[in-house]
Amino acid sequence: MAASLPPKLRAAAPDVGRFATRASQLEKFRPIVAYWCEYYILQIILNRQLHTTDEECTNYALQLMDKLEAYKQENGTNDAVVDDVAAKAYIENFALDTFNRADEAQRTNKVTRQTADTFQASATFMDLLTIWGQMDPEFHAKSKFAKFHALRIAKAIKAGEDPNASNPVVEQPPAAEQTTTEEDLEAELKNLEKDAGVYRPPTVEAAPESASRPQSTFQTSPPMQPTDPVPPMDAPAAHDVSPIEATATSRAGSVGGGYFPTVPGEPSSAATFSASDPADFYHTAEAPPTAPTMDDLGQDPTHAGPPLPSTVPTFSSPPVAAPPPSLRAPPVAAPIPPPGGYNLDDEAIMAAQKHAKWAISALNFEDVDTAVKELRIALHSLGAS
Repeated sequence: MAASLPPKLRAAAPDVGRFATRASQLEKFRPIVAYWCEYYILQIILNRQLHTTDEECTNYALQLMDKLEAYKQENGTNDAVVDDVAAKAYIENFALDTFNRADEAQRTNKVTRQTADTFQASATFMDLLTIWGQMDPEFHAKSKFAKFHALRIAKAIKAGEDPNASNPVVEQPPAAEQTTTEEDLEAELKNLEKDAGVYRPPTVEAAPESASRPQSTFQTSPPMQPTDPVPPMDAPAAHDVSPIEATATSRAGSVGGGYFPTVPGEPSSAATFSASDPADFYHTAEAPPTAPTMDDLGQDPTHAGPPLPSTVPTFSSPPVAAPPPSLRAPPVAAPIPPPGGYNLDDEAIMAAQKHAKWAISALNFEDVDTAVKELRIALHSLGAS
């Protein structure tokens, strides 16, 4: 609807034109962004009371309102349309993507006329964020940056100059400078040597002679293999026994010298147990199992008990209580005819409907003052005080 923007609306709000232009460009490719651009236009019209300027502005605002309401009903399940948090995040991401494309072209010195338009578009999309409150400082700075460079590039192209010649130079972080030189270090070391309590580093002259160095005690010849068996060592005293050494009663002759438990194997016939009988531990001896007798077995089927009754007892349900008698509804009173003195002609009714619609739209934007004002005008059109 950018082409149908009323002239008086353009003159009263020049900033509206750029939002209408972006909405027209993105209506097929990014309909959600176009929706919020037109929403922003309607918000400006209602906040500044521009719909009362003339009949053309009024009709434009009514058409825009109907279009937004229809789109919202068609996309009632889209969070970017009905949820404020999701909508703000959607516009933020789209604005940043647009800004980054223009900024990358500027950093690589590939600026063209399209770069200026991209910068300007990103600033417009960032300004949409004011729909949901005050803009964040980060986006405010980026919007100002984008507007500045869009104007700079446009001026350079108009003057026939290369816009890349005036691109901002990205300064590299300065390298860490050496704070002290070698001469300064030597001077500081000499000053330290003057102090008696300071450690002095060893020099070549202070190094000991090679003859005074201790000889290595390691031999390079291979160790000799023992030819005679090593005699067993004497058993240590009782108080010198290590907690990990085997005692005299351990399995000294087994593999591992008693340090590892025995592997369980088949029991030998001569094995004896010194442990007490488990029956003594529980103080009760378990009786050996006995063979079942004929008395313990079930009875013969021929001598079974009396048969079950063949008839199933029936239970009578309690009587159902009768429903209470229905109460007779009171007679509906006839509608009270409206008092006389109201304007009921077609022109008055159409004017009241139009202003009532303005009041509903103002309440959607939380503009209570405008809503009250429009409702009063609607009542006045009908002849109500």
